[in-house]
Amino acid sequence: MRFVPSRLVAVSGAVAATLALAACSIGTDQSPRDIDRGARNDQVPFTPAAGAAATGSGRVFLLAPDVPGLPTRLHAVARDVPDDPTEVIQALFAGPNTAESSDQYRTALPAGVRVLDVGLRAGGVLFVDISEEIRALSGDVLIAAIAQLLYTASTLNGVESVSITINGDPAQWPAANGELQSAPLTVYDYPGWDSSSQPAFPGTPPLP
Repeated sequence: MRFVPSRLVAVSGAVAATLALAACSIGTDQSPRDIDRGARNDQVPFTPAAGAAATGSGRVFLLAPDVPGLPTRLHAVARDVPDDPTEVIQALFAGPNTAESSDQYRTALPAGVRVLDVGLRAGGVLFVDISEEIRALSGDVLIAAIAQLLYTASTLNGVESVSITINGDPAQWPAANGELQSAPLTVYDYPGWDSSSQPAFPGTPPLP
């Protein structure tokens, strides 16, 4: 039997742990990964309440209170904003209001992250440029944050997909299964996050 020095074993273990922590962050990845959709809402860093009153016809999506045994879900809350991409996305980034925070609603978007630019372009692609703070997220929390953004954007008239950049630079984002995507994202990349508003998937076209 070949002897393996204990120091080499320790170093190998440290390298493996580092690689594991890097999974599901923003960046380049060549293979899909499975994500634990049972992540608890208490894994989301606390963001101070700053959202507006829950009134009006606008909608933004927050993380619903955790229910033991069930996967993380999104919940639509009211906001008094017009059907304007910039105002709706800004309302989402403001997070829950005081009453919602007391009721255990959370946002996965990190404190300090800012919306730098929003614009609806040809083909129904909503471009959202956000600040560097989003890079602090990884794994399930990053996926939850992107799901919040996509479901909120889906409430806007004319929006078919969302392209997210960081300080104007393109970035890859993990879909619900952990596979990094560079193309614009839709709610179909995050199925089941909000069963009450999940649109029906396009049906299979009939055979000729």
